Amino acid sequence: MRLPRLAIDNRSFTWMVFIFLTVVGVRSFINMPRTENPEVTVPGSSIIVLMPGAGPMDMESLVALPLEEAMNELDDIKQIITDIRDGIAVISVEFEFNSDADEKYGEVVQQVNSIRNELPDEILRLETWQWSISDMSMLLLALISEDAPYNEMEQVSDELSKRIEKIRSVRKVNTYALPEQEIHIHLDFEKMAMVNTTLDHITRAIQSNNMNIPGGDISLGVNNLSVKSSGSFKNLDEIRNMVVNSYMGRLIYMRDISSIGYGYETQQYKARFGAKSIQRDSPGGGRCIFLGISQKEGLNVLETGDKLNPVIEAFREELPANMRLELVYNQPQTVRERINGFMSNLLQGIVLVGLLIFLSLGFRSSMMVVIAIPLSLTIGLGFVDFAGFGLQQISIGGLVVVLGLLVDNSIVMVENINRYIQMGHSRKEASILAASEIGWPVVTATLTTVLAFVPIAAMPDETGEFIKSLPITIALTLTVSLFVALSFTPMLTSKLLKEKKLVAQAPRGISGILGWIIKHPFRRALKGALRRPGLSMLLVSLFLVLSLAMFRYVGISFFPKAEQANLMIQASLPEGSSLERTDQVASYLESVLDTMPEVEYYATNVGHGNPRIYYNVFPKRFDKSFTEVYVQLYKYDSESFPGIIEKLRSEFDKYPGARIRVKEFEQGPPFDAPVQIYLTGDDLDVLREISA
Repeated sequence: MRLPRLAIDNRSFTWMVFIFLTVVGVRSFINMPRTENPEVTVPGSSIIVLMPGAGPMDMESLVALPLEEAMNELDDIKQIITDIRDGIAVISVEFEFNSDADEKYGEVVQQVNSIRNELPDEILRLETWQWSISDMSMLLLALISEDAPYNEMEQVSDELSKRIEKIRSVRKVNTYALPEQEIHIHLDFEKMAMVNTTLDHITRAIQSNNMNIPGGDISLGVNNLSVKSSGSFKNLDEIRNMVVNSYMGRLIYMRDISSIGYGYETQQYKARFGAKSIQRDSPGGGRCIFLGISQKEGLNVLETGDKLNPVIEAFREELPANMRLELVYNQPQTVRERINGFMSNLLQGIVLVGLLIFLSLGFRSSMMVVIAIPLSLTIGLGFVDFAGFGLQQISIGGLVVVLGLLVDNSIVMVENINRYIQMGHSRKEASILAASEIGWPVVTATLTTVLAFVPIAAMPDETGEFIKSLPITIALTLTVSLFVALSFTPMLTSKLLKEKKLVAQAPRGISGILGWIIKHPFRRALKGALRRPGLSMLLVSLFLVLSLAMFRYVGISFFPKAEQANLMIQASLPEGSSLERTDQVASYLESVLDTMPEVEYYATNVGHGNPRIYYNVFPKRFDKSFTEVYVQLYKYDSESFPGIIEKLRSEFDKYPGARIRVKEFEQGPPFDAPVQIYLTGDDLDVLREISA
């Protein structure tokens, strides 16, 4: 093992190498992307079709089946899932994970455009959107007002969106639960009958006056001008002054037979925000609209949050008196708490390891080991950044796991060097001899640990991609700790450890006490085991059997809970339920939450799912029989949180006429339930009977 000798003989070069790697590691730690979870995008697209008034059977035959047939022509399809309800169909197309997401999205758009003319003309909206991790809101805001008109709330939200979108790292600001403004024409049928005007006259007049029709070109010398009819309405007066018919030689204008004004579309999505800090006359939340702020991929969510906070706070001061702005979800705060938790664990680990080594080996030896911990982590983070991974809870979990492993190499190395020094060798000779003696065993031990994580890194599909940063972080950091133990640690010990003369004396002080407490009982137990090998093997076998028997009491899950102080409550009503009935169920959920002291605030969504705030939870779109409530607790306690969940479930199980679920956020690929059963067939009545 020549590496220790080279490091010791070339101290200046070794110092330069490790200083350079440390600076790179620190720079990487400062600049590397910080997100809550790994940014894993599954190649897929969703097609959303709105056709008001159409039943599920019509939506299936007229819309879903033609689109499914068009999608089936594409390659690399993993699955197609279609969700059909009254007036809405959602066709989700998922491709194989190794497919090019952008290319597949382009193919989906092309297929939809190719059959658009074959779909019904009654379709109100047809949208195609690509699955992307950047669609998730890093910040979710609630603009609350009980009496402000929606058009005023829209103006305020637009102004805030413009200010936020000036920040370069912000991708988009989406507004939710804001009904679109419409022009409402209220017809007077008595006047229409008096002037012999029908609905067809009005419909044709509006269609012909509200379109741009190309009129050809006009050549004027060397110039060529395009001509088209300017038919788009610009204000309400143009609609009022529109000619719709003629009667007895007199032109009939729209203003003669109707009243015209602005209004809002039929509300399909209601939103409320409830908190103990908001004074309300009745239980439940205050009317609001949501603003979801999404960040561009691969950036530092903490930096984006630091830029957003002053903009939001300044805008809050400018709000009208009848409006207020509240924060619903704050991803930067969650990421900061997790990173601070890791730093706290790191410092605790360094202190505990240093204290233990100090008690057993002395001050100088403990310093050698303590220095190796942050050095290995810092340089390891540089390689993690170079490998293309950011700092998120999976890679942080890898750093916490490796924290207890990376000190082993340095402890073994320092202990062996101390042993050679006590044998009478100089510091340099002891460092070279000790490092050369155990160099290959240390390499072998480290490689076996690294190879144990290779199968995890080789896992396929989105699951493997999601968890890949954990084994990569562990492998890179352990490899760095190996080189630190083989080069940097022997170099330090060759200069900083004390040279001791070979004197046979009993250990004194704390070392002597620890030796008497630990070494003496251990040696006695070891001698007894060697003296009775049969009994020793029997006891080991007995412990093995008992351990295997106890294994069934250990909970098993591939991905753990998110362990966050929030949860979702979802309520589904029978198909065809009105928005008002669903709103009653939402009010019941709010009344229960208002009585719980653990709840800080909640955001209610009626007729729509909560805006996407977690990477594997996708919102349900426009369903009058569905409501979802996002609940934020004051704090997360691993002991009390399951009790809160059970309390809510037992309370909601008593409510008739709705299926209410309390859902925790969990890691891993998205799924609705641990066990899902799909029933297929042509007769819906038979399927309902079987499923019941």
